[in-house]
Amino acid sequence: MKRLIPALLPIFAVLFLAVVCPLISPYSYDEQNNALRNLPPRIPFLERFGIMDGSAVLTKRRADGLEDPGIYPPNSIIKIMREYETLSVPMADIKADIYALNGVKDRYFWFGTDYLGRDMWTRLWTGARISLFIALAAVMINILMGSVCGAVSGFYGGFWDLSLMRAAEIVEGIPQLAVFTLIILFMGAGTGSIILALSVRGWTGYARVVRAQFLRYRESEFVLAARIMGAGDRRLIFRHILPYAAGPVITKAMSAVPGAIFAESFLAYLGLGIQAPLPSIGVLLADGRETLLQSPYQTFIPALVMCVLMVSFNGLAIRLRLRSRVKSEQ
Repeated sequence: MKRLIPALLPIFAVLFLAVVCPLISPYSYDEQNNALRNLPPRIPFLERFGIMDGSAVLTKRRADGLEDPGIYPPNSIIKIMREYETLSVPMADIKADIYALNGVKDRYFWFGTDYLGRDMWTRLWTGARISLFIALAAVMINILMGSVCGAVSGFYGGFWDLSLMRAAEIVEGIPQLAVFTLIILFMGAGTGSIILALSVRGWTGYARVVRAQFLRYRESEFVLAARIMGAGDRRLIFRHILPYAAGPVITKAMSAVPGAIFAESFLAYLGLGIQAPLPSIGVLLADGRETLLQSPYQTFIPALVMCVLMVSFNGLAIRLRLRSRVKSEQ
């Protein structure tokens, strides 16, 4: 269990922040204020060290206007980075306090604001909650469908095995992008349609894993003994054989969660994600793409959270896979 802690801690941390932060934040995820657009991150205890202090470098500013208090309020210019001329006009690049420029020196936005003046801190953790819900719901549906199909196929064999496995091959042959597009076009963009789109093809892998475990254990001595004692098919499937498939299924599920988060982000980039004003990690990444050069934090911070989730879930899956391999060898 100790070996799983390094992978579990980031996951639990993101889950905790996704649940708690939107509840205690003074801002809502859809609260707009055009006067607060594209403010950089500002955190109270870090700004003392010049980190996330609400400042940004502004380029190509007229040098003769830097003394105008109507344009640059007092203490809004931190430092003049460079002075030069363009077409004989004196210009300068300056480091400025963006909060002072906008007259909100007393406000703090830990992750800044987006192009509509919405708080990125609240939107990020609300979006992480929605993305995790979509991913976990899709994986749970895939596990349920795949376990039922794999159990029936592996336990009964014959006609059921042939029919269900051929059906799985046909479903796997359908292009994933075509499935996404058709379902969302017919049902509309939303959480339910995205979960359904992720579940249409995702169950086949679990069906193969569960089927393999049933083929391995259905003729075992403990199964034959239970059958002699009068155990019915349902008891044999769910009580005696299916628990042996739990390990491989959980391992596969841990690696499928980041894949589902990535797929949701991919749909958001195509414009097929959840609809505004609801956020998700994919929606935040798609929105941040428009202001990447001017406000890179709008892309970098959601991308960092997404990377933490993907690396942690993949690391957890690898740890579980190694653990199950060691147990099987013993």
